[in-house]
Amino acid sequence: MSNITPLTKYPFFQLISNSDQAELALSVLTVFGSPREQAFLKPEAQQIQHDFMSSDGGACIVSAINNLLSAYLETHGEFSDQLTIFLSKSLVQQKLAKAG
Repeated sequence: MSNITPLTKYPFFQLISNSDQAELALSVLTVFGSPREQAFLKPEAQQIQHDFMSSDGGACIVSAINNLLSAYLETHGEFSDQLTIFLSKSLVQQKLAKAG
């Protein structure tokens, strides 16, 4: 079995490269997804959000979100179509809006 990093297996993680994108991903993770995803991701996303707010911006929200997504995928194998669509579409739209 080859040793492929999550960033290679799941290239849309590279879209989460700044705090704005990470905050958008947090919103998606707390609202969308299957019941299993919500059970795993929502409490973790809320904890990341709490830690970030409590740190006066000192916590690295980008790394925390990327680590959360990676951990979920390594544990459960894949995201539901709903979460994948909303996460990737939201991040791509945000990136296009900033470029335009």
